[in-house]
Amino acid sequence: MKKTIFILVLMLTVGMTANAQDSFAKQFKGKEGFSCVTIGKAAMKMMSSKGKLGREGFTGKLKIGNFADKVDRLEIVAASTHEAAEKLSKECKKWIEKDNFESVIDVDEGDQQASIYARTGGDQNIFLLLAQDKETSVIIIYGTMTLEDLQGVMGGGQ
Repeated sequence: MKKTIFILVLMLTVGMTANAQDSFAKQFKGKEGFSCVTIGKAAMKMMSSKGKLGREGFTGKLKIGNFADKVDRLEIVAASTHEAAEKLSKECKKWIEKDNFESVIDVDEGDQQASIYARTGGDQNIFLLLAQDKETSVIIIYGTMTLEDLQGVMGGGQ
């Protein structure tokens, strides 16, 4: 009986750890100096080619349609203080290194830096945009979309 209880507790602990890791923004929610926004699959469907907003052209020049259908979740974390910005940047870089994200684009223009990283090939692809200027912010897109899909959103692909 003790062995069964131990195994159940171990499985629950592993399950809770896995759930905590599938949301980068979760570690910053409710903490001073951070603003967090999570947009779920249901909201993304409203912007898809099948959703009302997509049909009415609400998205302007961005071609959200099919891309939105492939997004499971979008997370945005912005840091408003210097200390928060340093922490956000540090945590992003730790995650990028730990999970072997590939550098896709790196732009450095004076005091403004922006980088896009990708982790693809598993059940879920992740694209991470880290932007640093007066504020530091990160946008993370989780889903089955590809780099070509992301390019298509900006009108660079069909």
